[in-house]
Amino acid sequence: MTRMRKLLALVLLAAIVAVSAITAAFAMDNTETYAYLPDHSVYFYDVAEGYSWAHREIDTLAVAGIVQGRGNHLFYPRDAITRADFILMLDRAYGMSEAIESGTVTSQGSFSDVPAGAYYSEAVAAAKALGIATGTEDNRFLPQQSMTRQDAMVFLKRTLDHTQFVLQPGALDGFSDASQVAEYAREAVSALIRAGVITGSEGQLNPQENITRAEIAVMLYRAVYMVEQGGSAVYVNRDDVVNLCIGAQQYCNVVIENYNPAMHYGELMRYSGLRQQNGVTYITLESNQAIDRTVTYQNGMFTFNDPEGGAGATVSYPASANCVAIDVTTQYHQIDQPVSTGSSYQKCYPSIENGEVTAIYYISL
Repeated sequence: MTRMRKLLALVLLAAIVAVSAITAAFAMDNTETYAYLPDHSVYFYDVAEGYSWAHREIDTLAVAGIVQGRGNHLFYPRDAITRADFILMLDRAYGMSEAIESGTVTSQGSFSDVPAGAYYSEAVAAAKALGIATGTEDNRFLPQQSMTRQDAMVFLKRTLDHTQFVLQPGALDGFSDASQVAEYAREAVSALIRAGVITGSEGQLNPQENITRAEIAVMLYRAVYMVEQGGSAVYVNRDDVVNLCIGAQQYCNVVIENYNPAMHYGELMRYSGLRQQNGVTYITLESNQAIDRTVTYQNGMFTFNDPEGGAGATVSYPASANCVAIDVTTQYHQIDQPVSTGSSYQKCYPSIENGEVTAIYYISL
């Protein structure tokens, strides 16, 4: 689909017109605010099905500017990553080049195969000065060579050694292919295993395979969000931490204050108590909500079927000045304002605040 056709399709999908209302009750005091907890990436089309283990991490690092796509909202999660690009990600996450710029660390020059004007040259030079990146005996870095899993772990461990975190050595004997880990990488790999940054796959480390872009994102996410426990840095996976979207805004690493392990946290959920404290965002998630209402949008007013009002009953609310229409069918598409095109859509749900519709979540049919 061409870009123009795609944009037109999004506008059509964002139409919010349904069956005509029989009666209308105009209410101004109702407040029902909803958040959407996606099961796919909000930013990248190709981080969807099959990436439940990585989409939250990828989106969080994308918001932070640590990872980036390659245009057209594509991340290419299965692709291998080059050594240069991995060092660049480390620099974005930990600011290695800032140490050179500030004079805290003295530059040691760069590698013979790293052009001075390359987009990754400053990051690689900083990594060399800090002892994070080492090259061949003839001073080459091999920037375009794919990064192996064990080399990625070595570079990350060396980077973490320059932070306030302390990583303790661990063990490799829990993995069936531990003997394939090179001697120079064993300390780094074992430390990241003990810290919970590396968990392996089906009992294997696959140390000499190329690491994918999705795997890198997960590894970096866990490293960035480590905490201190008993004098050692560890990553602790928390089921009460989620990414979510409220209208056009995405929030990453939000703590569910009323977390209940028996509740399903996903899709559209009613919320309250969204707040930030000491750099952490908190939310109260109350219940799941099916996207199952019909809607008519005309002259700035939304008219919905009202299940509690009996057959044919409707209720109406005006659109807020910044009301957005959100398609949650496969990806999280949005337009700046609701649009009526004459097509009928029967699976919608409004988010209402202070008597106005601030967002309309819908499933395109």
